Amino acid sequence: MKNLVYLLLGALFFGGCSYKNESISLESYKADYNGAIAKENTSVYVTAVKDMRSDKKNIGYTLKNGKKDLLLFSDADFAKKYKEGLGYGLSIAEFNTNVSQNDADVLLEIRIKKIELVYHDKSFDENLKGEIEIEVVVKKGRTTSTQNFKEKAGKWIAPSYSSKDIEPFLYTLFSDSINNIISKLASK
Repeated sequence: MKNLVYLLLGALFFGGCSYKNESISLESYKADYNGAIAKENTSVYVTAVKDMRSDKKNIGYTLKNGKKDLLLFSDADFAKKYKEGLGYGLSIAEFNTNVSQNDADVLLEIRIKKIELVYHDKSFDENLKGEIEIEVVVKKGRTTSTQNFKEKAGKWIAPSYSSKDIEPFLYTLFSDSINNIISKLASK
């Protein structure tokens, strides 16, 4: 009986201290935008949001002793979340989003090119770093331009044993990239 108790305590201890690599979810975009407002009731239509990454589930990795240890993954539909968030943010910035593609002043196509989070277990300063790269194709009348947005950030988080601890950081990168796109559109 005593051996069984030790075995259970040992399993609980070792199982509780190992890294839990769960699917990282992405919260829906909230009213985070507080930048420039659209000029003259400009209408915007988002034609498409495409996730161009070759591996749509992989969003980064953990480093242990300087080597890749675990891949971080997500089952979230980033294209869908991005389209919803961008639409919501455009409305907050007073862009008219209730128009058809033919009636819009500006057409947007969004391409998600990179999402990468890296958690380093031994770093004493920024142990979590992230980067999101977005390409935006803007069509205004007969003019088409392409703009690239790269959102990079880093922060220190308490030693983590679960990939769920990274979710707030992913949300910050996600919302900051949306805010930057909207701010750029509003300033034109």
